[in-house]
Amino acid sequence: MSDNNSVKLEKIRQQIENAAAAEARRITEAAEKQAKAIIDEEFERAKKEENTVTLSKLSKLESDERKRVSESRYAADRKVLLHRNAVVDGLFDDVKSELADFTASDKYKSHLEKCAEKANSEQKLGNGVLAFCRRRDAELAESVLSEYGIKPEFDRNILLGGLLFKYPDKGIFIDLTLDSVFEAEREAFSSRSEMQL
Repeated sequence: MSDNNSVKLEKIRQQIENAAAAEARRITEAAEKQAKAIIDEEFERAKKEENTVTLSKLSKLESDERKRVSESRYAADRKVLLHRNAVVDGLFDDVKSELADFTASDKYKSHLEKCAEKANSEQKLGNGVLAFCRRRDAELAESVLSEYGIKPEFDRNILLGGLLFKYPDKGIFIDLTLDSVFEAEREAFSSRSEMQL
């Protein structure tokens, strides 16, 4: 993913974090303020009546209000988290759409060539090496890999594009699929923007 997209993702992550934190604070402060007002009112009533029964009731009310504030805080955090997840899902749906546009463009062949070069620089490509691509990339991948003497096979797990190389004799595989990059970026973004609940 380009530096520009990483910067955009970081800015969006920060906006989500700030909005989530502000919403959680607002909901929690309102619940705490209401609970304090109710408790203060009951304390005043207890002082006036100086009644043991009232003090016992007050203790239960205070406990109930603390529980209600805790439940409100949890509900607010949950609501914010669900909203953040929906925004992140939408963002990564947009990224998928951009990747689909990229794989449909003239630049995609160059990307596959770079994948083959990278794999070849890490572990020589040739006889005995298996290469996998998505079905719609068959012709393009075959033209790129022909110079290495490799005919690519289909892998139904490759949905976004790229190439996957397996070296059965060495027990090595090199995953240069857009799918793995996409998932790694999504996981990294989600872990960086995780709300503390």
